[in-house]
Amino acid sequence: MATYSTGAGAAPYCMIITFEIAPQDEAQFNDIYDNDHIPNILELDGVLEVIRFRDVAPNDKGLLVYSALYMLARENLHETPEWKARSDLGRWAPVIRPKVKSRARRTGPVVARFRKPAA
Repeated sequence: MATYSTGAGAAPYCMIITFEIAPQDEAQFNDIYDNDHIPNILELDGVLEVIRFRDVAPNDKGLLVYSALYMLARENLHETPEWKARSDLGRWAPVIRPKVKSRARRTGPVVARFRKPAA
């Protein structure tokens, strides 16, 4: 059976953000997200890890759907002035925000984590 963890070092909160982006903007979106936005956000105390992924196929509107899971040390970190300032640095706000077709965000406490035991 998998192990259950909420121990020291485990993020007690998470946030998932999902974006829709046009296929022609994908390369620029990924470049700026990975090389500007995430490094800026990781500078904040309390951001422990970011995992990004993309849906396998475009949605019914032909848009690509990307999500990012942020593991956080404190609740509502994304609502702080420090987060907002870091989020606006670099090319993210002026270049990518206008190209995002939609954005959805969910946040909450981590209630359990499961991992396969080491072999």
